[in-house]
Amino acid sequence: MERKKFIAQVVIAGVLYVLISLILEKEITAEVLKRELRDGGVFALVYGLLLWLWNRFKARKDT
Repeated sequence: MERKKFIAQVVIAGVLYVLISLILEKEITAEVLKRELRDGGVFALVYGLLLWLWNRFKARKDT
């Protein structure tokens, strides 16, 4: 997978996580925003790691 495409997917996943969490929270305060941004960052890191592992496994299986 191209590096730019990979980074774009991870960033978009993190942003969507934060936006959906804020919509569901229905109250935006500084504390809630900080918490959701932190959680979105953790989600993006975990998602990126899983996506990277999946692509490595898939590439190994194809050869």
